[in-house]
Amino acid sequence: MEYESKLTDIIASLPEVDGGFLYDPTRGIYSNQTAGTVDDLSLLQVSTKLSKIVSMLAVHFHDTGGIRVTFKDLILYGLMFEENNWLFLLHHPSLSPGMVKMTVQMALNIQQEEIPELPEAATTEDNESLLDVLMNDDSELQEPLTIIEEELATHIGPVAELVFIDAINDWKDAPPSLETLPELIEMLAKEIDEEDACDLFRKNMKSFAGATE
Repeated sequence: MEYESKLTDIIASLPEVDGGFLYDPTRGIYSNQTAGTVDDLSLLQVSTKLSKIVSMLAVHFHDTGGIRVTFKDLILYGLMFEENNWLFLLHHPSLSPGMVKMTVQMALNIQQEEIPELPEAATTEDNESLLDVLMNDDSELQEPLTIIEEELATHIGPVAELVFIDAINDWKDAPPSLETLPELIEMLAKEIDEEDACDLFRKNMKSFAGATE
């Protein structure tokens, strides 16, 4: 496949890139070129998370064609090159976003204006408005929601913001209140794949409005 060879060329041309892979929601991760960087189990977990993230992007952020997630010593960069088809690179923080963008642009023969800018913190207008209300200084939910989102981030990392926004969108029908916090907490707990981490999240959150274990 053409894009598999393009991915190989991109990885070879940038010493700061540790590997990469292609992804689409129907096939999952394919053309995996991350040998020695990511084990098979971790890659499977990444694929599961990507399915959720890409699904949320398709529903909530229609004009978003890029993903950039920062970990401790690696950055996961993703670009949608065709509808629902993505190219992902794992690279060191020392490699500038501009260099990654330019290299991918040249390899895939994409015009600069066709490559979308990566959002720092994408939100929809509806959810942004709801969050503004819930996180207002006068809101009784501001403190518990802040703690809940921070706790979620310790278990699933930088994607916690997207997962939290998506859960808030579902929770708004409850409607949001201290009494319905257990419903939100349970929705978020189900997004944590590791059983021990999920149990710990529930345990740490059970003090809010009588959240169940």
